[in-house]
Amino acid sequence: MNVAGIVLLTGYVLSFSFIAYILFFERNESARRFSWLLAIAFIPVAGIAFYILFSGNFFTRTRRMVRATRRADDHFRSLLDHQLHDLEALRERGANPGIEEYGSLIQMNLVHGKSPILAGNAVDIVTSGAETYDRMFAEIAAARETVNLSFFIVKNDATGKEFIRVLADRARAGVKVRLLYDHVGSILTSHRLFKPLREAGGEVVRFFPVSPINFFSLNYRNHRKLTVIDGRVGWFGGVNIADEYANRSPKQPFFWRDTHVRMTGPAVSLLQKQFLVDWYASTDDDVDLESPASTALFFPPPVAVPETARESSAVTPGRHRASNVPAQIVSAGPDDARNDEIRDALIHMISRARQSVYIETPYFTPDQAFFTALKIAALSGTDVRVIIPGEWDKWYVRLAAMPYVEDLLACGVKFWTYPGFIHAKMFVVDGLAASIGSTNVDTRSFSLHFELNAFYYSPEVARECVSIFGNDLAASKPLTPEFFARSHLMRRALWNFFRLFSPLM
Repeated sequence: MNVAGIVLLTGYVLSFSFIAYILFFERNESARRFSWLLAIAFIPVAGIAFYILFSGNFFTRTRRMVRATRRADDHFRSLLDHQLHDLEALRERGANPGIEEYGSLIQMNLVHGKSPILAGNAVDIVTSGAETYDRMFAEIAAARETVNLSFFIVKNDATGKEFIRVLADRARAGVKVRLLYDHVGSILTSHRLFKPLREAGGEVVRFFPVSPINFFSLNYRNHRKLTVIDGRVGWFGGVNIADEYANRSPKQPFFWRDTHVRMTGPAVSLLQKQFLVDWYASTDDDVDLESPASTALFFPPPVAVPETARESSAVTPGRHRASNVPAQIVSAGPDDARNDEIRDALIHMISRARQSVYIETPYFTPDQAFFTALKIAALSGTDVRVIIPGEWDKWYVRLAAMPYVEDLLACGVKFWTYPGFIHAKMFVVDGLAASIGSTNVDTRSFSLHFELNAFYYSPEVARECVSIFGNDLAASKPLTPEFFARSHLMRRALWNFFRLFSPLM
């Protein structure tokens, strides 16, 4: 047999092997399995490569990630068991209508998301990237012991350089600074940006680095944006480190609107947990993650900061602040075969809604389950409103989103377009429960990215979210069925073509 025959035979064997795997071992829904079967059958070599890279079944975690996750979950196991046992009594107290109404969601996040519900948190919702940087950088500059940070994007621009300067100053002062950034999200960022921080004694690590000989994790990225200062102050949400988030870039063609959250209280330990899991999964520190002694490394005790220092570090009062808030922090990612924890929790919120569902999202290509939840809610008489961008940073995602918008409009879901790019990820239901985090309404966030969302059971937080939504809605324009009726055939053809690729966007 000549070389061509060997190559051809190898291709057939590989194709049949993957087809057999999909037929008998793949556990995703039938439509998705059938799509992969067609891809491998019609484009054998490329189809196999796409399946390995994009199916979410291969190379989604490391042994260290599994061990670190198990160690962190064990730290909260007794608390989770205790809360599950006492949850019904907590719901029946009637002290908090959010907990009373959404007890089933709390239970699902306890069991499925492995997140305890922790009360007594102060929540400050910031709707400006510039204000986020001013306040967050000032609090980092006041750090005394530790600063742990994880971002999807860190750019080598004015904001990125200021960010590194603040971190380097703290590292020189003896503060332990650890920065984790996603390799693909920051693929164009030079190593030179981080040199001052490393020289000052700070640690900088890439998440799932990709190389020509190790490209299998290309599609599974850390999309979380986390900052934990001295174990007591947490920042998270949609804001990365780049000029456009604060509308500082002269090349930016549109206004950027984002949402980030500052939180203090017991739930900050859950943010710390997720950072440290990601950190130890991305480094080769010689630490026994399963030994009792490692608890102090995972969860260093928060530093007692004098009240005067706390006040001075909060540069300006937030416009949207709530106190004594019960919260759960839920993480999801392709490292877990049940990697739909956040999506399922959001669907549960929608299905429990009796009056209203308000959503802000920069991308809108929902999977079938999320699409159906919105459809059923709207058809049942719930007021479902969604704000999406009027200007998009990715033109092809806008094309893919339009068919979903048109179909849901026909079911009674109402859509508005924001005058610019709204990058906020916010969900609020019935004025009782809300969720803010890094998760977009798309398959990439639901299944392929490592994400984090906070779930708040507080009418006070929900009212603030409704107020934010109302302000954005007042500035936005409604999308109407007439817009789609006027769309010409070629535009519709492009929408439907790009919709085919929405799971990969």
